[in-house]
Amino acid sequence: MVLRLIVTAVLCAILAVLAWQLRVPVSEAAAQARSMVGERWYALTLEDRHLGYLRTRNYRDRQGNWVFESEQRFAMNPYDPVTTSSRRTFAAGPPHALLTAEHLQSRRGQENGVRMERTPAGYTALRLPEDGTVASRHVWDYHLADYLGFELWLAREQPLRGSARSVMTLDFDRLEPVRRTFEVVERRPEGYVIENGAPFSATRIDLDERLLPESMRIAGLFSLARVSRHEALAPRSTLQAASYHIPTDRRLPDHTRINRLRLAIEGHENPRVLFPDAERSEGSWALDLGPGTITRTPAGGEYSSETVHIPSTHPDIRSLAHRAVGGATDTAARARALNRFVHQYLTYRPGKPPESILTLLDDRVGDCTEFADLLTTLARSAGLPARTVFGLAYSDGQEPAFAYHAWNEILVDGDWLPFDPTWGQDRVDATHIPLPNDETAAMMLLTGAVNLRFRVLEVGFFPD
Repeated sequence: MVLRLIVTAVLCAILAVLAWQLRVPVSEAAAQARSMVGERWYALTLEDRHLGYLRTRNYRDRQGNWVFESEQRFAMNPYDPVTTSSRRTFAAGPPHALLTAEHLQSRRGQENGVRMERTPAGYTALRLPEDGTVASRHVWDYHLADYLGFELWLAREQPLRGSARSVMTLDFDRLEPVRRTFEVVERRPEGYVIENGAPFSATRIDLDERLLPESMRIAGLFSLARVSRHEALAPRSTLQAASYHIPTDRRLPDHTRINRLRLAIEGHENPRVLFPDAERSEGSWALDLGPGTITRTPAGGEYSSETVHIPSTHPDIRSLAHRAVGGATDTAARARALNRFVHQYLTYRPGKPPESILTLLDDRVGDCTEFADLLTTLARSAGLPARTVFGLAYSDGQEPAFAYHAWNEILVDGDWLPFDPTWGQDRVDATHIPLPNDETAAMMLLTGAVNLRFRVLEVGFFPD
């Protein structure tokens, strides 16, 4: 009986709260914000080059505040990724004042930006990185209706082509709201095409029926198109090559002879989600690597079959595989012969756009992915199960780092053995780190969602 009374009282309280909330009028700005809740991904391209992505996320936090987030990551060249992120938080209740705002940019390990916070006397703004400078103070007002001003105008007025509207947008460089004018270029049943003609950064945006961007054209050069998360992250793009780039504290001379390597992992509270073999010792994380680390993917018939990207039964491939194997008879010798053939057959060119295997036979130029895919194709054609492996390997460039790399695993007499055709290695050194099999963890590395750094603890070499 007592339990029944408690349950009844709780239900009554919940109903009372709901009834009160239903009586509270929803502002026009809040209604518009509610229609825009969700996460969206956009692919960033320059002509036909996939440079990166834009991710937007609009939601209400636990306090009911309205939050608008965006993250953009791109790389104009493989070793110079740039990440910019913004967040604006507006109060839950009318007039939905801006509570906090930040805009950050990360490049080459350096983070710069600004953070703003509302106070009773206005807003404080702090430049980053912090250098001891006192936060500046600013007296102005900015609300959700200002941020969504153009969308509210479109929804309310349904303007015709040629109509224009100036709205307030928060300028993080000037640390204040500024006016920005958009014009309706086209009105369609499914939305609008709008344009801002600012010098050097003219933007043309296609809006859907919810007034959310479908695509954008920036400065007449860059394009953003709404796509799936998988398409936005774009495997085998310039973005991918840039993201698999983890700096280390010192160089590894003669790294192709390293057979034992211990690395400290910095920048992530639980690196095991990225590297399952990582171990915690004395308050820090470390990863022990040996020669020829093999992925955990089990052997199976799929590594012998032909696919759209692995045309192992094509006559030209069969002929090339026969030529590559030569007089080798036993399985191990055939695998070594194939690896050495690919190493000599192709010319390495980092960052080259991906090509099909059959096109590669004529072009004979590619990056590590082309080397590995050709070896996979030839090995399968010669009757050896094989697969392409993606991961990190030491790169002794201007700055020592572990960068994106591809190599192979071939089934030899019942055991999977690693081969690196790009570097011509039959004995793969310990600096090769396969990506985790877990797709989410791999994507975290691929997109640079985590900022990692390695510190070399121990190094051992092959005896010869």
